Amino acid sequence: MSSNDTSVSPLNGGDTAWIITSSVLVFVQIPALGFFYAGLVESKNSLSTLLSVLLCGSVVIFQWILFGYSLSFSDTSSSNFIGNFAYGVLRNSMDTQNLVATTIPNALLCMYQMMFAAITPGLLIGGVAGRLRLIPMMVFVFLWTTIVYDQIAYWNWSVSGWLHAMNVMDYAGGSVVHISSGVTGFVLAMMLGKRVDYGKKTYKPHNPTFVYLGTALIWFGWNGFNGGSAFASNQRSVAAAFATNIAAAMGGLTFMLMEKYVNKKGLSAVAYCNGVVIGLVAITPGSGFVQPIFAIFFGIIPAIACFYAMKVGHWLKVDDVLEVGASHGVGGAVGMLMTGIFAQYSITTLDAGPGVPAGWLDGQWMQVPVQLAGIASVTAWTAAWTAIIVYVMNMIPGLKLRCDEDAERVGLDIAEVGEAAYPYVPVMPEEEDVEAAAKIGPIESQVSLTTLANNSRA
Repeated sequence: MSSNDTSVSPLNGGDTAWIITSSVLVFVQIPALGFFYAGLVESKNSLSTLLSVLLCGSVVIFQWILFGYSLSFSDTSSSNFIGNFAYGVLRNSMDTQNLVATTIPNALLCMYQMMFAAITPGLLIGGVAGRLRLIPMMVFVFLWTTIVYDQIAYWNWSVSGWLHAMNVMDYAGGSVVHISSGVTGFVLAMMLGKRVDYGKKTYKPHNPTFVYLGTALIWFGWNGFNGGSAFASNQRSVAAAFATNIAAAMGGLTFMLMEKYVNKKGLSAVAYCNGVVIGLVAITPGSGFVQPIFAIFFGIIPAIACFYAMKVGHWLKVDDVLEVGASHGVGGAVGMLMTGIFAQYSITTLDAGPGVPAGWLDGQWMQVPVQLAGIASVTAWTAAWTAIIVYVMNMIPGLKLRCDEDAERVGLDIAEVGEAAYPYVPVMPEEEDVEAAAKIGPIESQVSLTTLANNSRA
């Protein structure tokens, strides 16, 4: 996060008010992500996708108050690798201050960071949308948050974390949130296998209006995501929020124009929305380290990089449904590297004392290699433990992550949730899907859909 200062200051009412507001802004991003993803998937998976994002958030909130916050942000741990249980079940967190953020209550730091932890698994499920069983998904999220996210957060943001000690610069989660979720989504996509009709049909967003709504609210909430990571209402929070909006705008324009002139399509609203998210992802690690004017490049360069990363993913034939590996994994990594280039003392010292790092623009030539070390360590840890968790869960009866073929054909709205986003619209006109629906079970909303599907052929 923002400061290397380990002295305890008096609580500041203005800082506290801003971080409360920022916590709410980051929370808004969770249902916003649900709308963004739900609009991108097929209609038969729309409601289950919306629900999945909120389920991920709920599981993480439970884990966070039990021990997740303590593992990630305990400031009394002597370990450079993981925290202790000093703040477990919110013990010692209501009337103290944390050395990570000394002018706000410890409980507020816990709540603010809880929102970061809650949205991260929601990001990764985009890689396997439409083929992930909900109960096993919740078990996976609990384990993944404990073993992967909490560790990485401690490495980067705790006062004792080893990446923090190396001066790896990740202001608000380029590696902690985005590389981890992007890598996990990509690994899940590889391990769970392709959709049953992959390569046989063209997938299109079923509701671009949902995508637009989700993007607008995600962008809105990101002002608290990055602007609040100063843990204060000050010049640095202003710089971070300013840079955030510039990068989002440039990312959207760049990706939309790439879609038009490289892929020879129209001025796609969905492409614009994807570009906005990529710009937001890329500026996240550097928002509080770079001059806002340089956020222009944090929108343009990552949008181009992610555009071609998506093509590489297609060439590799990895069925990453919503391209989270490219958008969040590659976007976060490019943003981390660019932070090592563009970070300047004029921003990094706004609320910190001596010893804070900067990048190439200020002659700190080792910062990019340091950033690379951070990227590599987070990527390796995430990929390895994701693979281990998935492998073990798939060996346990009842915890297999992927749904069966019939459930996938009928859609997870019916097969997993038992409700449909559009209960009076024929969304299953294919004969094989109607046959699959008959095998799932007598669910009322399913019967309506099947009847309508049969009627649509009459």
